[in-house]
Amino acid sequence: MGSSCIAKIDRRFPQQQISQVQWLKATAVNAAADYIAGFEEVVEQFLCNRQDWQGFRSMLHSASRAEIAAYVEENRQHSLAFIALMLTGACNADCAICFTDRRRKKHELKPEERRQVLRQAKQLGAQFVYVPGEGEPTIDEGWWSFLEACGELDLPALVFTNGMIFGDKEVCQRYWGMTPEQAVARLRAYPVSFYVKYWSADARLAAQMLAVAPQRLPYEQLDGIAVPRGLAVLLNGLPRERMGVEVVIERRNADEVAEVIAPFTDRHGLARIIEMLQHNGRTLGDPSYDPTPEQLERCEPLLSPTSCNLGTCKAVVTVQGFLSPRIAVLEHQLPPERRRVQEGPLFDLLHSTPYIVERRYRLDCLCELLPLEFAQNAGKAEVAAPLRNVSAPALASVIEHTVSGAAEEARAARLQQRGCASCSGNCGCHH
Repeated sequence: MGSSCIAKIDRRFPQQQISQVQWLKATAVNAAADYIAGFEEVVEQFLCNRQDWQGFRSMLHSASRAEIAAYVEENRQHSLAFIALMLTGACNADCAICFTDRRRKKHELKPEERRQVLRQAKQLGAQFVYVPGEGEPTIDEGWWSFLEACGELDLPALVFTNGMIFGDKEVCQRYWGMTPEQAVARLRAYPVSFYVKYWSADARLAAQMLAVAPQRLPYEQLDGIAVPRGLAVLLNGLPRERMGVEVVIERRNADEVAEVIAPFTDRHGLARIIEMLQHNGRTLGDPSYDPTPEQLERCEPLLSPTSCNLGTCKAVVTVQGFLSPRIAVLEHQLPPERRRVQEGPLFDLLHSTPYIVERRYRLDCLCELLPLEFAQNAGKAEVAAPLRNVSAPALASVIEHTVSGAAEEARAARLQQRGCASCSGNCGCHH
């Protein structure tokens, strides 16, 4: 299993299923912006071995700086597919395989600062805000303000949660001053969908995996299967199209994923993300949680597409507002010259920050590779982890496929007849 693995079926939320047209247009805009911002070599490295981008490459070489700048300005509103935003570093669980430190950070973004970032992302074409959570998003002090901003901007939020706040009346009352049922009723008014942790149908094992007391993660029966109470409350109160399940595969639960959890999501029409554990943070160099080869083979067809190949058209903002090249690259892993979103317009920062631009066009699993690189540079001997970068079916051909020179020449001839000899069609003019 490697970086060329293609997902057979994409069961993520529809908003995440970025089309080829969107990817091509956004990637072209960002490549042009980076080219004139002084990163010609980075862009060249991305384009030079991609036969189907040679027309666009020729356009960059032949056009004047003013012409490229005009193209960027005209199309910058298509440059982002989505923005990933971390709400807080604090968490009410302590999963052994987690790569974060579960601590609230100093100077976490304030609600109005988040609103400004989301507003700019929306203007750049972001279709949704992705909240994977360095911590647990629902316990952030600005949770409801964040949802209000999403509603005002008509920017759907896809939120990852352990769901525990929805399964505990006392905790829900303490944080939000309402019952879980009242909270879910309030959520119906906002453009938010959830991926809820469902790592095991065994309540004791689930509590062990999340490192919480069993009473903090109560289970109940649903469809003859034991599920976390918080998941059941959300399923009972929100439309199915706004509900999903997230599960990380490791040695203790891999068999259940195939036998119980994946079939459960199919029966209930739920979105799902099934992913391998991340070799980062606590698990860096520790293979003890890795599934067996037999488990890997069984679960591989269930793996969800990653957003690795969307690095060309996404933005990631940490809890303190730093730009990150990938979702699982944390603040302490960023270089000293790291940039915060408060320093200027988002578009300008995305195209003037070397550590962002230099990694934008790497379509492999940087969430694993970068921590390994950092560890090796620090002189630490770490165990290398296998890549598990899964491409979405909708992007498989545009990411993996290289057209022949003859096919490219034929396409260029067709475009010339249509009055656009200077590009390969990737600029978006012909879509």
